[in-house]
Amino acid sequence: MKRTLLGNEAIAWGLLYAGVDMMAAYPGTPSSEILETYQKIVKEKNLPAYAEWSTNEKVAFETAYAGAITGKRTACAMKMVGLNVASDAMMSAAYIGNKGGFLIISADDPGFYSSQTEQDSRYFAKFARIPALDPSDPKDAFRLAVLGVNISEKFEIPVLLRPVLRVCHGRQIVDIPVFEFKGRKGSFERNIERWAAVPRNPRLKQGYELLEKLERIAQFNWDEFLKEQFESLEGGELLLITSGTLYGYAQEVLEDTGLKADVVKVDMPTPLPAEKMVPHLRKYRTVLVLEETYPLIEEQIRHAGNVRGKLTGDVYRIDEATHSRVAEALKKVGALKENIYVGKSYEGEVPPRVPALCPGCPHRTVFYGIKRVFKNRAIYPSDIGCYTLGLNQKAVDTVLCMGASAGLSCGFSKADTEKPIVATIGDSTFLHAGIPPLIDAVANRHKFILVIMDNSTVAMTGLQPTPERIGNVSIPKIVEGCGVKPLILNYDGTIKTTVEFFKKVKETYERANGPVVAVVNEFCTFDKEKAELPGKFAKVDQEKCTGCGHCINDFGCPAFEWNDEGKVEVNPYFCVGCGVCLEDLCPFDAFVEDKR
Repeated sequence: MKRTLLGNEAIAWGLLYAGVDMMAAYPGTPSSEILETYQKIVKEKNLPAYAEWSTNEKVAFETAYAGAITGKRTACAMKMVGLNVASDAMMSAAYIGNKGGFLIISADDPGFYSSQTEQDSRYFAKFARIPALDPSDPKDAFRLAVLGVNISEKFEIPVLLRPVLRVCHGRQIVDIPVFEFKGRKGSFERNIERWAAVPRNPRLKQGYELLEKLERIAQFNWDEFLKEQFESLEGGELLLITSGTLYGYAQEVLEDTGLKADVVKVDMPTPLPAEKMVPHLRKYRTVLVLEETYPLIEEQIRHAGNVRGKLTGDVYRIDEATHSRVAEALKKVGALKENIYVGKSYEGEVPPRVPALCPGCPHRTVFYGIKRVFKNRAIYPSDIGCYTLGLNQKAVDTVLCMGASAGLSCGFSKADTEKPIVATIGDSTFLHAGIPPLIDAVANRHKFILVIMDNSTVAMTGLQPTPERIGNVSIPKIVEGCGVKPLILNYDGTIKTTVEFFKKVKETYERANGPVVAVVNEFCTFDKEKAELPGKFAKVDQEKCTGCGHCINDFGCPAFEWNDEGKVEVNPYFCVGCGVCLEDLCPFDAFVEDKR
């Protein structure tokens, strides 16, 4: 059957086609749709499979890996910074291995579109000594998802599938063969020396076994993926070694420019049978390696002597692939005279807009209330989530990684004792990685305020459910269990109540000798079950507006705009009727209700 699918949807179909009947994930762009699609298909077709949104990526990894130990075919999914969280488990799992196929899906984000870093998950695979597969488009993602599960089971080793943003969110017609889905019954077989191996001797034995597996997998890589391609080549001026999305970009650039060059597609960039490749590479005057993001393949074959790429400065070294960047690399190695993609201009492009919290978002009112009370005298650590956009209200000073708002606050409380510290963290992020630093703060009496902005959903990545929504999990009770009785605000959509609450928080902080926790029960404006918008729409009385800019600069609702007279007006297409601006925002009471 042919379907038009996102790359993430194609991966989900590939998992089911491969017989994966157990999956766990933590949401993170660009990976989130994989588990969503898997769950949707399982539910629609009533398949005997299990899927869950886990508390964090390490838990997702371990949940799926346990299934693979019992012989089931399993998978876990995350974005590349999530693989950092799961890496502790992955390193040991590589040594121990698995019985059923186990696929680790780590979606990379070249270009930093929704991420703090531009890391290359293939290097984590090389570091852990497990195979990595690099799909080039959604159709390829389906194929390699299936192959990855099979390779994992064949060699009893975890396999990493690394789709990048343009694969995850690209769309293509994918041909999915008709298949009958049959789940497996897992059965744990006690083998203490394997599953519970401790240093030194059992692990040493597993280490040697892992190295031997890598040699066999490299040979498999040659036999199944590369041998036929290389043996069809005769040599000449230029050979392009491509991987992932760069395969498609290279083919299109060759077609657009008419340039003649041989192309090899590398599906498994590690472990690479480099010594089998080198004799074929030396048949060419120049070998150009095109890969995303780091020079993983180039490093392994550069000793051929004629290899050029990122390490030689011929290929772009940061940001994502484009036709222009491929053409520029070909120009640098002397294959093209000019970059035909440079200099194109397009009329009518929409000017870029600063990212902002959605109209009606309670986070904005909370940040505004915090700044009204603590002003610019405080340090404002924050975290990963929608609320990172508190940057626009100058209520966020640091963003490092999941849970670091609390972790950094522990350090700031000892390093700069002159300033109050007001950290903000979301509910999902707190459950993911914020609990350990809070425990540390209680134990070591680090003094700061931790504001948990609880809207009971993972809003930033598409409203995935949190443990609160899935089961009987209470953040205030968790906070109390850590040793702090939290202050609680049930958000009512008014600036006055929010400001008064944070005045109380400040008073508590001034008397405290350890962390103070404030839990704000909110909602996401896109959450149909919980959103509470009163339907009070606003307009600006132009006679009262002075153009002072307080509402735009300090509150920052995207419905507020400057008009030609240098005054503020409300764009009715953006206003959602939250009514927050109608009370206690404008110093001149210029906002009035628009009853039209």
